[in-house]
Amino acid sequence: MAAQGHWLDPLARRLLQATGHLPRDPVAPTAPERDGHDEAVELELLSLKLHQNPWLPLPDAVSVQRAARLGVQLDVNRAPAAQWQRLPGMHWQWIERLLQLQRRGIHLHDLAELGQHLGASPALLRLWQPVLVFRSHGIPPRLPPLVDVNGASGHQLCNLPGLDTGRVALLLRERQRGRFRGLADLQTRLRLPDPVMAALVGRIHCGRGPVPPDLPGRAFKPDPSSPPFFSAGT
Repeated sequence: MAAQGHWLDPLARRLLQATGHLPRDPVAPTAPERDGHDEAVELELLSLKLHQNPWLPLPDAVSVQRAARLGVQLDVNRAPAAQWQRLPGMHWQWIERLLQLQRRGIHLHDLAELGQHLGASPALLRLWQPVLVFRSHGIPPRLPPLVDVNGASGHQLCNLPGLDTGRVALLLRERQRGRFRGLADLQTRLRLPDPVMAALVGRIHCGRGPVPPDLPGRAFKPDPSSPPFFSAGT
């Protein structure tokens, strides 16, 4: 004999509704005593999303607080660029500064020191605080080697996120006019949006080259089969 009512238990039903697999119930006034149950559902849903995507962005203060309750931590003195990108209000210039500190073996010890180096507002720092940890490490982190945009070949540059063949061709033309003086100069001259710069942070630097002229027959030629450039949300 079939059981009466819906065959799903309430938690499973809410999770499927939150992910769009089931229609939502008609909106009704929420009783105060259900607040704890609703928060448990939201935590379980976030846990499932983090299991599927450990680099899931945390778009607001509520998501940061819930992630902290689930044990998510960001080690200020070790976190890679991809972790910093998850935080709401984070700028690529700040991520670049933090990675430079890591490469120099400089440790930050508290929230105030982090704010001094970044110039971030106290409100933004408090928003991040639930997931931040300040650990001391004796050995500098092993960070991947940086690609020198003033000396790399076109094919090396095409392997970087956000640089499609058209942008690489423009980069090669621009650097013949003069070396890129820094990442801000690179962004301005190539007209790169902030999401692309965020993807490039921790992968490139603007060194001294050398930048030899492209020789006939060896110049970089865009490959029409190359994948499309990076965009936010992919």
